[in-house]
Amino acid sequence: MRALKIAALALAGLLRTPLRTALTGLGVAIASAALVTLVAFALGLQRQVETPFRMLALLNNIQVSPKGGEAKGPPLDDDALARMAQLPGVVAAYPDIRVQGIRIRHGEKTSVGIGIGAPREVSLFGIEQDIIVAGSFFQQGDRPEAVLGTQLVSDLGFKSPEEAVGRQITLEAVGLSPEEGASFHVERKQLEVTVVGVYRAPPLLPSAARQAIVLPVELMKEVPGVRFESAFRALKRGASPGATGYESATVHVSDPGHLDRVEQAIEAMGYRTRTVLSRLQQMRTFFLAFQVILGSVGTVALIVAALGIINTLLMSVLERYQEIGVYKAIGAADSDIFVLFLTEAAVLGLFGSTAGLAMGWFMSLGVEWGVNWYAHSRGVDQPLSMFAFPAWLLAATLAFTTMLSVAAGVYPALRAARVDPIRALRRE
Repeated sequence: MRALKIAALALAGLLRTPLRTALTGLGVAIASAALVTLVAFALGLQRQVETPFRMLALLNNIQVSPKGGEAKGPPLDDDALARMAQLPGVVAAYPDIRVQGIRIRHGEKTSVGIGIGAPREVSLFGIEQDIIVAGSFFQQGDRPEAVLGTQLVSDLGFKSPEEAVGRQITLEAVGLSPEEGASFHVERKQLEVTVVGVYRAPPLLPSAARQAIVLPVELMKEVPGVRFESAFRALKRGASPGATGYESATVHVSDPGHLDRVEQAIEAMGYRTRTVLSRLQQMRTFFLAFQVILGSVGTVALIVAALGIINTLLMSVLERYQEIGVYKAIGAADSDIFVLFLTEAAVLGLFGSTAGLAMGWFMSLGVEWGVNWYAHSRGVDQPLSMFAFPAWLLAATLAFTTMLSVAAGVYPALRAARVDPIRALRRE
């Protein structure tokens, strides 16, 4: 019997009991929808977590810190960072500087934000198109410039990010600065800076990231309180707070392929290193386990649906006993009957999984809408994409469901292939 003829007979056999076939197909659809939605949720969550790393080019970063304890290494100072910046493949080497509670003023509007230091070479990192919504990053030179977060722009009274670009704002900071010996003094300072850009924080970053002001590193060093934490820790170790280095620094390479070589060179200088890429690999291991767990839950649902396929086809064998005998009497081989019922199982799996993919996609839209509505009611402005449906996931779900359905049809197909045509034709 030809393949098209077998397919037509299989479809006709399923349509003889449309309600039973529809219910069985619905079970397959629900199970495949559960499988694809659960795995898509794990993939979407992983994408949300990894997005800030990619948007901020953090995968090219090496975190550097001085050694402590008995194996104490050299201080992480400006001279050390200058040597690291000269290593082949390094784009920038800069200290990690962050100061809380900087007061920003524009006209009569004031706000309090976090000051973050960044190198002027940040425009070379390739992240501008992903997070900058108006203006640009710093220009080369020594102009006092700043890049503001979107929330800070709103707090300062600007109607749009574009309106803030080019405006002068005033920074006021108060902090403890180290002196020679074991003492500190209170320092107050005002800085006039020009807004050159406005950025939008990537998803899943803390809300404080939208209320930060990014300054060039050399300007950030002038902010009072910048060295207080590192100086205080140096004082506790018995060192002079006035001659301390930085607690940590970042080395940015032009390509992740340079990470190992640059990391080894920095470790040879006597510093601790850790790459952001290694942390991401650890997170990916966790998400892989998460996907396996959720996929296993969906697979259990598919196995239950496969039992429904077995039941449906066994009932079909009993109801079409004489029909099978007629097929054999006119020349159909056992293999033809076997393939016929396997085809019916495959059709159930194929149409059920196709409907399940559509069902899962619509379910994800509903869940995503509910999550974003709830997040918006709690002050989260950025939309959250909770599910990811890559092409490989859709194809794998379709293939896996169809194969499992075919496997479920093996036993009923064997029963049908073993029917004795003489006994079947004698049966009334």
